[in-house]
Amino acid sequence: MKITVSSPDGLGDFILRTPMIRALAESGHELQLLMRRPALDLAAAVFPKVRLLEIGADPYHPDTRRKRNPFRSEQSAIRSFRPDLYVASLFALNFFDEVWFENDRWRLPVAGFSTRDAFWPSGTIADPAGLSENFRIRVEVPVTLPELEKNRLLGSAILGNGLSAVSPSLAPGEESLAAAREILRLHGLTEGAYWIACVGSRSGLAMKDWGEANWRAFFSAVLPEDGRPVVFLGNPKESESIERIRSGGFRSVNLASDPPPVPVSLVLASMSCGYAGRDSGVMHLASAAGRPVLAVYGGAHWGRFLPSSGPAVVTTCSVTCCGCDFACPYERPWCIADVGFDTMSKAWERLPLAAGVEIIEQAAGPEREILPSAEALRHANSVQIERRRREQTERGKSLPERLADKIFSRAPVRT
Repeated sequence: MKITVSSPDGLGDFILRTPMIRALAESGHELQLLMRRPALDLAAAVFPKVRLLEIGADPYHPDTRRKRNPFRSEQSAIRSFRPDLYVASLFALNFFDEVWFENDRWRLPVAGFSTRDAFWPSGTIADPAGLSENFRIRVEVPVTLPELEKNRLLGSAILGNGLSAVSPSLAPGEESLAAAREILRLHGLTEGAYWIACVGSRSGLAMKDWGEANWRAFFSAVLPEDGRPVVFLGNPKESESIERIRSGGFRSVNLASDPPPVPVSLVLASMSCGYAGRDSGVMHLASAAGRPVLAVYGGAHWGRFLPSSGPAVVTTCSVTCCGCDFACPYERPWCIADVGFDTMSKAWERLPLAAGVEIIEQAAGPEREILPSAEALRHANSVQIERRRREQTERGKSLPERLADKIFSRAPVRT
């Protein structure tokens, strides 16, 4: 069977999807995988025999929604491939899938997720519950189920048998190995004698960012005692923030200003002694390479994107509004901002002894008692979703017409 898999999200999301994709490929199916960079670069190294297609426009960016037909070439390539099944592999459907469903008019069978929970992904136009009713293969899961398990269930439904629970395991290639060793040589680093980290602030990361001052204090305290330097990986937009963190005086190298290709970063992770930082694609690289992970988490997607395997120690602050899906109404995201230095120090000391994935939840302070409960948030979300569904029903228009109402009438049309 020929299968098109839509996977237009981030690096970490793709890594958690690799066991399902590998199972489909090993079962003899011919795959077409639609992705964005940098995950596409990793897929080329991990699945050299899978047909890869780059999604050029970011489905999450507002400018993409202002274009009349942003995915014309990608959809043409899908039709040329002539698949027997389209897999909407994201639990949270996005704009790329929506446009495909509307333009294809459901001629091609679809496999994907549904949920009874109140859930409507931000940035999407159509009601996800309504879309899922058209799926030929539909896997119903709770929102809070870890993404790795969601993907296992979807793969099991497609193949018609229960897939084993397998953690992602990524091995570096020879070319990337040579490039990574050259980077280590240039910076005077030794294999197995450095940490990797992904920290630093930039736009859109507030609910994942522990803060420059916290990271500077943490690394300044633990690295001189540990004796091993830290190699910072990440986005160039985080580089200035990383430089301020490095002012703590500990030994470090900043590779975020000119990041190596993702397959090379995988090698750097695999040759490190472990990872320290936030929930990130680099963290998932380290976990899939079998390295110890220390990570601090916010509560927006709590429990869904934890490290895929151990040893790992995860810290967070157990606020009642956990699971807000990045819709934080407060001046600061207390779920991560309130994680204390002592909590991180305890996690650091625990890391060499960790078995599997261990979680250290710091209790919220009494001043956070005003935060809403998770039940109250779910109720508010349900009310909002029902309002949006009612609006769509009353309008009774197709997706392109809704797009025109919501977007094209308010912004210049771009081609």
